[in-house]
Amino acid sequence: MRKLLLFAILGIVISSISITSISAQSQSEIPAWVKGVADYWVKGNISDSDFGESISFLIEQNIIKVDMPNQDNSILQKKVNNLETRILDLESENKNLKTENAKLNDLLDDLLGTSSSDSYSDYLENGCHKNNPYLWSDGYCHSTVEPDCPVNKPYYWSNGFCYNSPEYLSNGCHNDYPYLWSDGLCYTIKESNYNPPTDDAPKCDPSYPDVCIPPYPPDLNCGDIGYSNFRVIGSDPHGFDRDNDGIGCES
Repeated sequence: MRKLLLFAILGIVISSISITSISAQSQSEIPAWVKGVADYWVKGNISDSDFGESISFLIEQNIIKVDMPNQDNSILQKKVNNLETRILDLESENKNLKTENAKLNDLLDDLLGTSSSDSYSDYLENGCHKNNPYLWSDGYCHSTVEPDCPVNKPYYWSNGFCYNSPEYLSNGCHNDYPYLWSDGLCYTIKESNYNPPTDDAPKCDPSYPDVCIPPYPPDLNCGDIGYSNFRVIGSDPHGFDRDNDGIGCES
């Protein structure tokens, strides 16, 4: 049994420490006492620790020569320098990512109307805030599951009905008011097609040709205008000529 163990130990020594040279007997004799120690150990006359010391002696006396890794310090230093450079690069990349992340958070706050104080855990994988966790086909996040609209009307509007187009357009306007004007409001017609009213409306009602009385509305009384005994023709929208004699506000 000890012979088998001896061969196993020698095999482990040979495979693990890479013996490069065991000198020939003519060049370096193994001392007789070492052979005797090995024989005693096999026979059980000495302890394992004593036999181990004999193997150590062979190594120390270069009877068994071992190649130890001898890496050039300059190569090791170069690897260390490369590692330090990479760490600096990663720190710089991390700083840039933090800056970009802050910008994206601000943009997300603007889009969702949230605050940057919200925790990242408040947002789901679909990009929605936990308060509005459902991403609909209109591209917006909602608090309820998107209803099952028919294929020809796939868009669900806030009024509870399904339509064939999104409720809100890419410009932010509601579909009922699809045109965004330069004033920031949405309208039913294009801004370029809008003709603003001109100030051509008469300032004096033609029913009272001798005085200047504003047209109706509002409805005026004689005490409101400061005129009396003036001609009234036409429709008399203010009703100044109640007896229909052609004279208004008779005194």
